[in-house]
Amino acid sequence: MKKFVLFAISAITLASCASEKNSKVSKFEFDGIDQSIKPGDNFFNHVNKIWYDKAVIADDESGVGSYSFLNIPQKKLLQDILTEVSSGTHKKGTADQMVGDFYRSGMDTSRINARGFTPIQPLLSQINNIKNVSDLMAFVASEFKSGNGSLISVGVSPDNANSSVNILHFGQTGLGLPDRDYYFKTDESTFKIQEAYKKYLFTLFKLTGSDLAVENTATTYNIETQLAQAHRTRTEKRDVKANYNKMAVADLNKSQPNIGWSALLKNLGAEADSVDIRQPAYYQKLNTLLGTLTIADWKTYLQANVLTNYADILSQPFENAAFQYEKVLSGQAVQKSREQLMVQKVDRQLGFALGKLYVERHFNEESKKRVLDLVNNLQKSFENRINQLDWMSDSTKVKAKEKLYAITKKIGYPDVWRTYDNVDIAKETYFENVVALRQNDYQYELANLKKAPNRDEWHTTPATVTAYYNPSMNEIVFPAGILQFPYFDLEADDAINYGGIGMVIGHELTHAFDDQGAQFDKDGNVKNWWSKEDYVKFKAKTQLIIDRYSSYTVLDSLHLIGGLTVGENTADNGGISIAYDAFKMTKQGQDTTKINGYTPDQRFFMSIARIWRVKTRDEYLRNYVKNNPHSPPMWRVNGPLSNFTPFYEVFNVKPGDKNYKSTEERIKIW
Repeated sequence: MKKFVLFAISAITLASCASEKNSKVSKFEFDGIDQSIKPGDNFFNHVNKIWYDKAVIADDESGVGSYSFLNIPQKKLLQDILTEVSSGTHKKGTADQMVGDFYRSGMDTSRINARGFTPIQPLLSQINNIKNVSDLMAFVASEFKSGNGSLISVGVSPDNANSSVNILHFGQTGLGLPDRDYYFKTDESTFKIQEAYKKYLFTLFKLTGSDLAVENTATTYNIETQLAQAHRTRTEKRDVKANYNKMAVADLNKSQPNIGWSALLKNLGAEADSVDIRQPAYYQKLNTLLGTLTIADWKTYLQANVLTNYADILSQPFENAAFQYEKVLSGQAVQKSREQLMVQKVDRQLGFALGKLYVERHFNEESKKRVLDLVNNLQKSFENRINQLDWMSDSTKVKAKEKLYAITKKIGYPDVWRTYDNVDIAKETYFENVVALRQNDYQYELANLKKAPNRDEWHTTPATVTAYYNPSMNEIVFPAGILQFPYFDLEADDAINYGGIGMVIGHELTHAFDDQGAQFDKDGNVKNWWSKEDYVKFKAKTQLIIDRYSSYTVLDSLHLIGGLTVGENTADNGGISIAYDAFKMTKQGQDTTKINGYTPDQRFFMSIARIWRVKTRDEYLRNYVKNNPHSPPMWRVNGPLSNFTPFYEVFNVKPGDKNYKSTEERIKIW
């Protein structure tokens, strides 16, 4: 099932420097510092500019460096595992067999290409046989269970008002462009993306032999545009309370008869008396359009949706068409190798089976213990900072500390591994393998409906380079994938580790107290635990973050979207300060002994700058700013450091430096 989590998980996708050599020198020495750039002017460039100027983005990538791009060398490790297990014979149903045979099925491009689009012909025939709206919605439900979300998006997660039980959450969907705004903006970069998407649709229709590709493309785009009109913006979706609307199914049946909610839920195998409609305007619009558009137009829309949903697992012409659209979004020049694509597919569809093999080969158990120590130290640091806040009352501080220490810590890999017992993976049937695994995902999530949340469940795979905080479960998660250089290394000194994974830990802890997380209590309920006066002060401080980051220019006249990135920016500012205080509690943090010419404090801040070392294509960056709740890497360094007084002291930042802010201008929340 597609997990509908607009705010249930605040995640940062992290990564390491692909260009760094795997040696102690490159790991623990800070080479390439650009002394011509003052730390107070641009600390990101002071640490990274020499690397940045030399870094080359591969033709099949949209960027290079750290952040999400550690997944590049990480994929090589996973590919080695896949090559190993796919070359042998294993017992049916084991992780080795499922992962190996799935990989082999996807690598058999001769068989895949020979099948053309025959795997989806039964679906296209089903669409042709649709006679009415009831048939249409039955098809939508059936396809959703196979991982194809067209007109509905639904997931199972805790009830905001009662986190002890899981309910259904429905959200807005139905679009082929990245976001609703892409249908209405008229600037040059958006126009190019619109045209690329239309060309993509046209190509897909032509590949299936349609003589009406132009007309079908126009029909599909028109329907999507009408649906987009009812979408909330990404910033509006950050409003926790506005995006929780629990409604009785009986009432929905009356107000939205064309959707047919009872029949829809029955066809989904998810019958319920009430559901949460995250964005009600979307479903009201859908109900209206189901009654006004012709069935013929809807059938065209569903055909387009089937084609775009399955294009990347069909023959080469379909996969090429998908990439031609994607390259306009990302700037990526050429398609990745088949091996690289299949690593992504295996991790996406069999991520916990592959993750188990990864942990067995590449994860050091000592890392888990060491990172837990860091988490515990940062909790103490955070408690101290809460105690010292001059804007929060004592009664609210008590509640804040209760929530802080109620946070569940998940490190490395799950205590209980997910299995795929009901899936039969064969090395000859790639398309069917993908569909079977998507169906298994749906049933896996559906099994949690009306039950207490599964506290053992992970929402990311262990090999993924990421970390997240989940407010409805009040938990922080650090997979094995991120517990490597430059974020963490058992051999590294505390300055590097606290500036690396320590900053990440502090970031995730702060998410429990950002603009969204602060609305959840220690048990994961959306419930006010603040005094009225304290919350007013908190909101005023988050507004300062919104205003400050909205003033940053990224490309041309493109500014950061402060309202979209406020949660992540709050977490970045908190993460650095909490990590620094925790570092100062260590022996090295209290010392001044230099290593390779740099003090412990300098190394701490330089480590922070290095973990965000990234170079991307402009196309990727432009769409990143429009759609991602995180600020781009440079502003994840320079933004928080401009607010942090110890940084000024360590690097002698003075008035006149470009990133200097007066004491009064420095924003401090946590």
